[in-house]
Amino acid sequence: MAVSDAPWAWREPRTPRIGLSRLVFPASDRRTALAQIGDDVHRAALRFGSRGVFPAGVGLEESLRRFHAFYGHPDEIVAAFERERVLPVATDLSTQFNPAIPDHDTAVRALETIATEIAPALGWQRQLEGAGR
Repeated sequence: MAVSDAPWAWREPRTPRIGLSRLVFPASDRRTALAQIGDDVHRAALRFGSRGVFPAGVGLEESLRRFHAFYGHPDEIVAAFERERVLPVATDLSTQFNPAIPDHDTAVRALETIATEIAPALGWQRQLEGAGR
């Protein structure tokens, strides 16, 4: 079967979608964010280092940079996204905590902050269900 015959192949012109995925962890400030996610990020960096993906002994700040992490106060995160070179062409922004593993309540608060403060500050709006399909 040719790729063009596959059931998932595009058969008509569509506007391309470009996804951007970033580790985003809002908190009251950078120090608080680091206290909540730093140990998890450091452990993940050690795992990446043991596989040769990161240089051995990479510190926390460099690990966060390599994980494309945006963390701290929402205003700091918005400012970092405004410097993000891919964001202007992205049609979809995916935020994640991985490799950090915050507790449930902290994760819910972070997601709420992303949805109610960070995304709107970047000009992103909630898409109504079924819109654009």
